[in-house]
Amino acid sequence: MRSLLLFVLVSALLTGCGGGTPAEPQPSERLAPPAALAGVVAAVQAATAIRAVPSDLSPAMATAGDDLGFDQAKCEAAPAADRLDEPCVFGDPAGTKRVFLYGDSHAGMWLPAMRMIAEQEHWRLEFFGKPACPAPRLTFWNQQESRPFTECDRFRDFVLARVQQARPDLVVVTNESYSQKLDRGVLITPGQWQAGLTATLTTLVGSASRVIVLGDTPVLDQSAPDCLAAHASNVSSCSTSTTKATARVWNAADEAAARASGAGYVSVLPWLCSTICTPVIGNVLVYQNQFHLTATYARMMHGVLEEALARAGTASDGTP
Repeated sequence: MRSLLLFVLVSALLTGCGGGTPAEPQPSERLAPPAALAGVVAAVQAATAIRAVPSDLSPAMATAGDDLGFDQAKCEAAPAADRLDEPCVFGDPAGTKRVFLYGDSHAGMWLPAMRMIAEQEHWRLEFFGKPACPAPRLTFWNQQESRPFTECDRFRDFVLARVQQARPDLVVVTNESYSQKLDRGVLITPGQWQAGLTATLTTLVGSASRVIVLGDTPVLDQSAPDCLAAHASNVSSCSTSTTKATARVWNAADEAAARASGAGYVSVLPWLCSTICTPVIGNVLVYQNQFHLTATYARMMHGVLEEALARAGTASDGTP
């Protein structure tokens, strides 16, 4: 059964990482020819039968928190920063198709997959990420420093100005909506999130050929590595029902904002959950914690992500 699960998962992947400097894939990450979304969905469904943590789990539980796939210090705007001197560029720096990836730490979470696509398709991929700074036009509450996150407002203005100047072929926007606040103890409502994101997307749609929102990832009950370390023979105890996991994020608001602004929308739910969201699929550790995917799993989803981005486009002149 183990070998079958791994085969089904790997069958959804593409071959190699191309150029650039991403970490060399481990044997369990070796990539096979393209397959339909059905292959990933089958692997997600089969994962519900996993009972014990695989002996060759990748990444290992102890190192999952460091499985990022890029240099955070170099490529993400620091908490006090208003802008990036220059965004990190991936793929083909001389590529004729220019793609921006923009958002908070969830944009960084998907960068390993976007990077692989860019390398294969010869996109010029520019990354604009700032942790805890989502894209909706709202002044968020800096929960670490207990004050308005005005640097986030200025970073958003900086990114929007870059898009207006560069007029890229594609902008992919993705954010974490879980537990975002406007003030101390004041949660942002889904309606406020939707209105703020619509405002940002409307500006982006006016300057980029295509804009696509990548939906938020479901939130687990517990940190996946911590839970699995305590329940190595009972993986199911670390799973979360899909209903509960998705209720914690505002994907309906994301999708409505995309629709209202003329952007595309991609749901990532079928890549992660069936009736439950499990922290292990095949022999891969899916989550770094409760909220973020491992770079290992994100890279393995680059095939379905590429297909989804192509389908979600709204422009009539093709896809980048």
